[in-house]
Amino acid sequence: MADEKKRCKHPGCLCPADEGSDYCSAYCEGAGDRPEAICDCGCPDCMPS
Repeated sequence: MADEKKRCKHPGCLCPADEGSDYCSAYCEGAGDRPEAICDCGCPDCMPS
């Protein structure tokens, strides 16, 4: 369980949070809890395939 990373706190984001943060990026931290259908943080986990 120690290897599991917590998920970014921004709703709709699929990325793991950065170490020491609740979010994966400044984008998600700035967006807070505003729900978005598609996350636009730019991380590979949220990029459309």
